[in-house]
Amino acid sequence: MLQACATTGAMEGIEPEAAEEVGRDLPPPWETRDTQADEDARRAETTAALSGMRGVASHVEEAGARLVFRFWAQNGVLTLLSWKRDAASTGSAGKSAAFAPGLETHLPTYVDARTGEIALTVQRERHGWGLRALTTSESSKPLEARTLPVRRTGVTADTLSQAHALATRLAKGLRVPDGGNATVLADVLLDDARVLGATIARYESHGGPPIREPSPELVAQLTQALLPFTLGLGPRTVRLSLEAEHRRAERHARWRVMEAVTLRPAMEAPPDLAAEHYALYERILREWREETRDAFLEAGVSSTEFLATWFISGLALRGGIALFEAVAPRLAPILARGGSEAVAWFRSFLARVRPAEREQFHRLWTKAQTQGLSVAEKEQLRKLMARFDKLLDSRLDDAASRELRQMAHNDFYGKFHTDLAKLLIDGKNKRYPVHHRIPLEYTHLFQRLNINARENLWGVHRLVHERINNVWTAFRPAKGRATAEDVRKVADIVDRHFGRWFNQRYEAGNSASTLTKAEADALDEVKVLLELLLK
Repeated sequence: MLQACATTGAMEGIEPEAAEEVGRDLPPPWETRDTQADEDARRAETTAALSGMRGVASHVEEAGARLVFRFWAQNGVLTLLSWKRDAASTGSAGKSAAFAPGLETHLPTYVDARTGEIALTVQRERHGWGLRALTTSESSKPLEARTLPVRRTGVTADTLSQAHALATRLAKGLRVPDGGNATVLADVLLDDARVLGATIARYESHGGPPIREPSPELVAQLTQALLPFTLGLGPRTVRLSLEAEHRRAERHARWRVMEAVTLRPAMEAPPDLAAEHYALYERILREWREETRDAFLEAGVSSTEFLATWFISGLALRGGIALFEAVAPRLAPILARGGSEAVAWFRSFLARVRPAEREQFHRLWTKAQTQGLSVAEKEQLRKLMARFDKLLDSRLDDAASRELRQMAHNDFYGKFHTDLAKLLIDGKNKRYPVHHRIPLEYTHLFQRLNINARENLWGVHRLVHERINNVWTAFRPAKGRATAEDVRKVADIVDRHFGRWFNQRYEAGNSASTLTKAEADALDEVKVLLELLLK
């Protein structure tokens, strides 16, 4: 007998638990972290934040100077929002490595219990830096702020190289009038940990033609000013405010970075949905930042949830839907819904994609998010999306049906109804089958429906499932003519006659005759519907 949940044929003879082991969709890494890993990560977060502060402070030598660092704190994570330098000073101080003694010891304890904005004010003394104030303020969470602690305590070599290269290019273009002064606003474009480019937003000078070059030290100063911001999320702009003066007796102009602040892009999505996109994306990004590249890619290929989250959240953050609207006109608006709903839909959709194409798609998308694509690679990605679009109205093959059925069983008992995992057990200590309200064989008629959504799945006893399958088998002669509305009518018939057994334990003693009558009544209704369709 053909299962109602199948496309062509059933997994007869394979128990649900055995089916779970065949081609299992492995849990994404964020679901397997332990408490100790997060504890280590929270300590690393404080180390990373203080390292960034030291880098900025290392280029301030005037005694009495102050630096104010504003962070968003949540779950022990510190995301730098801005820092500002007080121009006041009382003279030169000697070089010292001491930076706010005791802060690294006590800050984690304070941050762990805090959600919101904090400001740390440090002051340059003659023998080092001391903490002068720690204040808090109420504000809404910035989109670029992270909430999941990461074990890495510094930036990668790639990020450091990008920041240094940009600082070098920026410094080469700065000039100051002989004996005069200048101010500059420079906007630096960041995307996750990548430093993409910079533009001069404003330049003003006083004192004649700008002829004096900055000192070589400016490159290191700009690099250190930027690096703490690379630990944020998504695309954003950091505005640097610089001041310079030239003294006639000196060869180079003296430049100082006075302030760095994050400018946030306008989001087209509603605030709640935008926040959800960032939360989804951060789960993926944490694994990228903590693990090696090979481990990340392996995890992504083995888990469709991992890949779906990476894709949908990345699309939302960077407005990538426009890239696919022309080649995937039906797929694009479904993906544009965004959030966890789109992630779940795309995860189910990926079951239709051949493994080789899925791996190619993951490789291209990962490169697009972390390095950028060449012209040829962009064309490959567009062709893949066009292929995906055509799959929307294609009937599921056997492999896709098996994978979706396995995912449905795992999700039903492992995510949606964990309370039923020990309740819906038959006499052989096996979990009840999972019934698709809209069967898998009609997936192509419901393009916007996540066929494995919670509301489309019910746990039913094997005997009940067999009777439901009989009803759908009776409807199968209309398969070539049936519309989505016709399929909904049959689903309503099944609900009406068998709904009492959905997500409920089946008691054979009093249910056998009732079940037989339910099947007979449902078959009568389907027969009438079938006669109308086949006229």
